[in-house]
Amino acid sequence: MRAFTQFGSLLVGAARRRAAPGLAPVAVASRLRAAEGLAPLVVAVGLWALAMPNVDTTRMTDLGLISVLPPQVPLAILLIVASAAWHLRRDSVSVPFLTLHLVALVFLLYAMPTVVEAQPRFAATYIHVGISEYISRTGSVAPGLEARFDWPGFFILASFLSQASGFHSTMDLAGWAPVYLNLMYLGPLALIFRSITRDTRLVCAGLFLFELTNWVGQDYFSPQGLNYFLFLSIIGLVVTHFRTLKPASDRFREWLGARRRGARLLTSLYSLTAPEQLPAEDQPPQRQAGLIIAIVVIFAFVAFAHQLTPFFTVAALLALAAFNRITLRGLPILLGVVAVVWVSYMTVPYLSGHLAQLAQDFGQIGKSVGANVSGRVGGSPDHRLVVTLGIVFTLSLWIAAATGFLVRFRDGRRDLSMVLLAAAPVPLVAAQAYGGELVLRLYLFTLPFMAILASGVVYGRPQALPSRLRTCGIIAVCAAITLGFLVTRYGNERMDIMTTSEVLGVQQVYKIAPPGSLLVSPSGNLPWRAQGFEQYTYISQTYDILAGKPADLVNLMRTAGRPHSFLILTASQEAEAELFNGMKPSEWDAFVNQIIASSDFKLVYQNADTKVFELRSPAAAAPDSIADGTATMAASMQATPLLGFGVES
Repeated sequence: MRAFTQFGSLLVGAARRRAAPGLAPVAVASRLRAAEGLAPLVVAVGLWALAMPNVDTTRMTDLGLISVLPPQVPLAILLIVASAAWHLRRDSVSVPFLTLHLVALVFLLYAMPTVVEAQPRFAATYIHVGISEYISRTGSVAPGLEARFDWPGFFILASFLSQASGFHSTMDLAGWAPVYLNLMYLGPLALIFRSITRDTRLVCAGLFLFELTNWVGQDYFSPQGLNYFLFLSIIGLVVTHFRTLKPASDRFREWLGARRRGARLLTSLYSLTAPEQLPAEDQPPQRQAGLIIAIVVIFAFVAFAHQLTPFFTVAALLALAAFNRITLRGLPILLGVVAVVWVSYMTVPYLSGHLAQLAQDFGQIGKSVGANVSGRVGGSPDHRLVVTLGIVFTLSLWIAAATGFLVRFRDGRRDLSMVLLAAAPVPLVAAQAYGGELVLRLYLFTLPFMAILASGVVYGRPQALPSRLRTCGIIAVCAAITLGFLVTRYGNERMDIMTTSEVLGVQQVYKIAPPGSLLVSPSGNLPWRAQGFEQYTYISQTYDILAGKPADLVNLMRTAGRPHSFLILTASQEAEAELFNGMKPSEWDAFVNQIIASSDFKLVYQNADTKVFELRSPAAAAPDSIADGTATMAASMQATPLLGFGVES
């Protein structure tokens, strides 16, 4: 840090020698100090920009993106954090200065895949693009076709924005989604944090910590990414404009004091659980009514757009209302009715096929925890390390949050609202395993409140500025957090990346396979379903099929009774099998060779990362020639925009 300060001083000295004689000395000094302070930020962005072109994703190991990142990348991130931490030592902090650092941090943390990968990541992104394409093309939704159509709000909005902005498809919105969504989160997060403190230092520290620990990767082009922003917005509006100043009830306190036994203890405990809050801003009735209407409208869209977020929102507001932290005590009931009505009447196609399973899983806490925790710790050794680090990362943040709460508690600040909001989602774990992802969602919905509480470990006492030694300790901890973030967030990048060869290969499938064909793959981890969503039948077989014989796969495909059936094998599927199932590369190669040697399959297309097989009829002739996409890939890429794949119907 001292070296960069000296570098900034050299720049300042040069600028001072060239300063315009007409400027006042005070103004010149102020501008020069600002330039000196921004030197580490400029250097960090430059290091990152120079390092990213050297990333070769083809050399990734099961540790993910960090295995191929040059050391300049984590160093650049740490420089930004160190510069901000050093600034927070000052008596008065500059909000624009910290905001600039925060925006740069978001870009450096979340733009990495977009910069080094030619195609949007995650197989689910292509499904979401396909649903939006269906809505744009037909002007309707198809609840019986796919469960996501029962909550179509996000896809309708994405389709509208794509058409209104003149984009080729919603795929153009997908690549940068983590960056612009995380920037969007900052506004409501600041509202929430400022509801418990006016200390800018603590608020900014909470925002930095949130971005450094948001590793679960739910902020991609998805309903949950957008609805998380709406969840934060609702909570921010409620705790900012409708919080109670005195949550305690004098009558209830008097009633406790009248008890014969334990009156003093009960009264003290009640005082601890009902501390006074910062006063809310006085508002005219018209503005209050407008805010309530806005909250209800936002929630109506949330209920219309996602399965889980409405219930996380209701649980959070219910916790605040139960402890008299907000004046809108009836709001959780109203919003709960909206959520239940939507699920009961507008998602009948989904419920009719899944109600029995949902009822069976309800209350199975052991099963839910097993699917969400122990069920994820498996696969290759490096993958197990990534998952274990994620668990350690999560527990460490929660321990830090508890410590920060105690620090502020001893300083006379209770922060009970943040504790309630962090605890509110926990009971939902008993409701449903949600495909092994509920604990990830639980972490995500507790993260804002854990981040501000954890920041209280260092910045919880406004009157105590951190010393140089403590600030160096903060920077060291942030270095460990940065490395942990890079491992846990991008640890599955080998399977999350969708290469250009895979995207081109799947596009070729839609040219080869007539509408009505059956498309089969060992898993759903490939960039399909981005076009002609309703025109094909898709089967994502489990990886158990890889341990069997090709005849098992043949029977599965022929049972569907389709005139044309195709098997698609891609590099991302191989990576997933190795990461999550512990399959060796030789085992995948043996399976592919079995399919090639089988007389039941005909190889109709291949390129560097994709192989497409057509199922022969029982009386089929000898294998036909293979369409090799590797030689024609360059011409195909010139004909199709990189961010416009998979939208032709």
